[in-house]
Amino acid sequence: MEANTIITLHEDEGYRTALVVAVGPKFTQVIWADSSGMKIHKLPTETIKAVVLDYPLAKAKKSMRRSGNLFGITKSAKRALRA
Repeated sequence: MEANTIITLHEDEGYRTALVVAVGPKFTQVIWADSSGMKIHKLPTETIKAVVLDYPLAKAKKSMRRSGNLFGITKSAKRALRA
């Protein structure tokens, strides 16, 4: 898994579609939309169960920016979606 990829993430609550912002040795930073808006979440790298999706990155970022404008987005997430 590398930065700027779209993944389907398996969690206890179900599946989420997320954008990987950065991958480090301990933590992976991802953005997904939830009830509190869009923000960057730090997840432990070794516990991530994810499948990389073959989806256009520009289209996904545009869709995430649009939903962030509707439901709220943090400044760091907005900056990551612009890059």
